[in-house]
Parts: sequence; C-alpha cells; structure tokens
Amino acid sequence: MDALTPDEVETPYDPLDVVEHVLTAENLPFDRNDQGDLAFALAGDWKDYELWFAWRPEGDCLQLCCSLDIRAQKSRRAAAYELASLLNQRVWLGHFEVWSEDGEIVFRHALALPHGERPTLAQAASMIDAAIDAADRYFPAFDYLIRGGSAPRDAIDACLFETAGTA
Repeated sequence: MDALTPDEVETPYDPLDVVEHVLTAENLPFDRNDQGDLAFALAGDWKDYELWFAWRPEGDCLQLCCSLDIRAQKSRRAAAYELASLLNQRVWLGHFEVWSEDGEIVFRHALALPHGERPTLAQAASMIDAAIDAADRYFPAFDYLIRGGSAPRDAIDACLFETAGTA
C-alpha cells in the first residue's frame, strides 16, 4: 500500500480559518461558538459593533452579520422595515435587515464560495470593512428612527448630507 502524499490527504475545509488569520493579524480577539461561528467586536465611529462570521456549507456561502445593537419595538417595526428598504437602495455591498423575532437591526453581507474555494485574506477584510462602513454611515438614521421617533424619510435626511467648504 502506498502512503498518501500531502496533496492527496483531504483536510477539513473551513473558510472561517481565513477570517481568523485576518483578525489575528489585526490583534482582534475573537471567539468560536458551539455552532462554529466566529464572533468579534470592532470599534466604529458611533459605537462598538458586534460582528460574527458563519460558514453555510449548504449554500456555499460565507456570511457576515453586524449588529447595530438597536431593536425596533413592534410599534416601530413597519417604519424600521421601510427605512431598511430605503437604505438598502444606497448600499452597494450587503444589506440591512430587521429581524422579525426581536426587531434587532443588523447588516448582513455574504460571499459565495463554490465548493472547495477559499476566501482570500483581502476578501475577508473587505467584508468586515463593508459592514463597518455601512453601520457607521447609517447607524444615525436607525437611531433617529427608533430612539428619536422620526419618520423613515426624516431619518435618512438627518444622516445623509454632505458638508461643503471648510471651517
């Protein structure tokens, strides 16, 4: 019987190993939960965000979620859904969701990885950057809507403006 060469030995495939390398390189602590998801926190402009990556082999998909740590009460869910829909038209990568079970507002982004493909370090880092950029840009709109009681259009107008000139 011939011995297997290293190329012939099948190793377990886990795209989250690549994410671990990115987080380790940035000196960011992380945890793996019982389901294998990888959780960590990052400081944003408005707050510290909790993020988690999950590998979904049934869909060949690496998924990233970023919690805005805001929950829409049932009385504000319709407005939160409308705001998420309006903001998603402005987001190039990923999307916002209002989770039906508890009203939590999250940003989700996914990377399709056909069977056997691995994400690159740059792809994993780009997913994190996209989530933090979107969360920082649109957190004030969700905050204004949920905590301030504003209408969805007013929440957008309050956070989407460009300054001109210098002070």
